[in-house]
Amino acid sequence: MSSEVERRLEALFAEAPEPDPGAGEEALHRALRTLHPAAPARRGLRTAVLAFAAAVVLLVIAAGSLAAAGALHVSFGVKTKPRATIRLVLPKGASGVAAIVDGRLSVVTNDGLGLQGRPVSAAALSPRALYVAAGIGDSLVAMAPDGRRAWSHPAGGKVVAIAWAPDGFRIAYVVHVGHRFVLRVIYGNGIHDTTIDRSVRPVRPSWRADSLAVAYVGGGGRAVVYDLGHLSRDIVGTSAPVTHLAFAPVGRRLLVATPDSAVLGGKTLATGEVEALGWFHGRPAAAFPGVTHAIVRSFGAGGQHVDAFAVPGTVVGFSGGLVVVHTPTRVLAGWREKTVGTLLTLQRRSAVEDVAIG
Repeated sequence: MSSEVERRLEALFAEAPEPDPGAGEEALHRALRTLHPAAPARRGLRTAVLAFAAAVVLLVIAAGSLAAAGALHVSFGVKTKPRATIRLVLPKGASGVAAIVDGRLSVVTNDGLGLQGRPVSAAALSPRALYVAAGIGDSLVAMAPDGRRAWSHPAGGKVVAIAWAPDGFRIAYVVHVGHRFVLRVIYGNGIHDTTIDRSVRPVRPSWRADSLAVAYVGGGGRAVVYDLGHLSRDIVGTSAPVTHLAFAPVGRRLLVATPDSAVLGGKTLATGEVEALGWFHGRPAAAFPGVTHAIVRSFGAGGQHVDAFAVPGTVVGFSGGLVVVHTPTRVLAGWREKTVGTLLTLQRRSAVEDVAIG
């Protein structure tokens, strides 16, 4: 990814929208409703109550602005136990790492910047790890890895999956709204939010290498490719329910997984329960769970089996030439049986929900 992408991303974020103008009015309304006495009071008491409400509003607005910028985490009336800080290690050659452990996000980049412990429901890194998009509350929020330069867009529900386009111009995300999951696409600066499909599965979308199409799993379980240029949809792959999908890093090949197979271009590459799917050294790859080790298999351009090796733990995903694996105590990045490095150390009961290397 060139410096041109960085320049264009910076330009996009410079156009980020201002906070919702109705936030102050809503905060005032709630504060007054909460503080309003149950019975008529004296004028002096009423004046004091209104003055206190106004002060609360100012504090709420100020705190909200800081929280949106990633500078402050606010929690009213809830006491939480301090959590151990997650120390991420950046693999050689990577621009950044983002991990969600026990529902909390940590990010580190090659600039040494990092978010630590922010509660999120999903996250994704932009190209070159210049920004991170995350589901926070009922909003999609984008921020720099140090927590600054954020925009926030109301999603109308919990964001459960996010994918940033390779060119950085768009973000695809899945939102849990009511009894359905909805796929939306928004510009990288938080404007022009568009609903693509109102009934999808909660599977992370995948962008084509040219950023002009995005693949997702429709409500019926089929893989769908949405072409942004032609505003068209194509159903591809197997009729069995799709559990994972991943576009090739170059070209238009789409790799999909069903509950019991990995499929490319309509051809079954391997059978068995697929726990992770992706592209390893530019080749389609899938990980299958074992008793003590996961088995990673990679395939050639024609679908022929090329390689297989075992890794300890559960495979989270693939990133270039790395396999990301987690064990009860560590998250590792490795190639074949050799461990390249420990990305982070875990507590025994930690739940690793996602790890992305950019």
